[in-house]
Parts: sequence; C-alpha cells; structure tokens
Amino acid sequence: MSFPTGTGETLFNNWESIFNGNGGQFNTHVPIYSFDGRNIMTDPFWPQKVIWHGSTANGIRLVSNYCEAWHTADMGAMGQASPLKTGKLLDQKVFSCSNKFIVLCIENSFVSDPQGK
Repeated sequence: MSFPTGTGETLFNNWESIFNGNGGQFNTHVPIYSFDGRNIMTDPFWPQKVIWHGSTANGIRLVSNYCEAWHTADMGAMGQASPLKTGKLLDQKVFSCSNKFIVLCIENSFVSDPQGK
C-alpha cells in the first residue's frame, strides 16, 4: 500500500517505510497539499516548513515532547517536530509549543478483514 498525494505522486511506499527508524524519509520534490489544495512546501501561508509529530524516529510517542498531549501553546512546553527540508517526516528536533507549525493528516484507507479472510 503506497501513500499518494492529492495528485497521485507517491510520498511513501508503504506504512512501514514511515516508521522503520529512518525518520520517515520522503522525496522533498513531491508536493504535500493542504485540504484546500495548497502546496505546503511552497505556499507562504506556512512560513515555517515544520511539522509537529511528538514521536521518535520509529513513530513512538514521546510523552515529554508532545506539548502536553497537544493541549498547550506555552512557550516553556516543548514538542518534537520535523523541518520538512530534511526530507524526514519524523526528524528529531525539539521546539517550543508556542510555534505554529503544520499538522499532517495521513489517511490510511487500508481495510482489513477482521476475520482474516
């Protein structure tokens, strides 16, 4: 199962490639679009091309670095985030929760058969 963008370009080859410990590497030349069709990598609406994730490079939540369960924008609270220019969705950088970064939504449209058929 691949993860295509709104234009059909592949951002990730499969779910495991996001959480394999390499920080969720992706091709920075593949555009990532907002719900209203703007390319977040180039649109000035997002001056800081950084996404919040609050996890390790394997995708495990970091309780100490996810802005108090994403309920605070306090300057003293810290959250794990990734500058998109690194080409890693889960790059390991710590920022103050007062920053207004991007939140990505990844739709997992895979439907499994609960009976294993």
